[in-house]
Amino acid sequence: MIDSRISRRYVTALYDAAEAADAVELIESDLGLISYTLETIPSLGEALLQPLIPASKKKQIAEEIFGDKVHEVTLHYLFLVIDMGRAGVIEQTESEFVQIANARRGIVLAETRSAVELAPDQVSRLKERLETYTGKQVDLKLIIDESLLGGLTVRIGDTVLDGSVAGYLARLREKLLGDG
Repeated sequence: MIDSRISRRYVTALYDAAEAADAVELIESDLGLISYTLETIPSLGEALLQPLIPASKKKQIAEEIFGDKVHEVTLHYLFLVIDMGRAGVIEQTESEFVQIANARRGIVLAETRSAVELAPDQVSRLKERLETYTGKQVDLKLIIDESLLGGLTVRIGDTVLDGSVAGYLARLREKLLGDG
């Protein structure tokens, strides 16, 4: 696994190239295809990471598989990371690219954990409140976490909003012990 800072640099450069080519959505789609291909054909990912296989052969493999299916910017990105010996960033590229694209579109991901499935009206009210809180469009990722006693937690980037029963009890405990 490549350091996320290194991955972020490569993906940011890819996003900038995609924006310059006016092909952000197309390249985002290409990256989905590449991720899906690597998931369904694990030996392909292993070959791209294999240090004993020369970069020229890896690029030939990438060209044969993706050459006529992806935008030229995407293909050149694959060639670049292979040439630089950083093929490991390919695994992280799609999620990083989507994060950058969403940030530039004014969309934030809010990962919401609740003990039970939220009703549709609860989801829409939560989304409205989070959009008001962040001032951005919110993409909700709903996760059922049975370890929560009740309530929910929301993670937006590095910020965690804890409305869980366990969180409430922990804050109450701290308050009682602190005032003790």
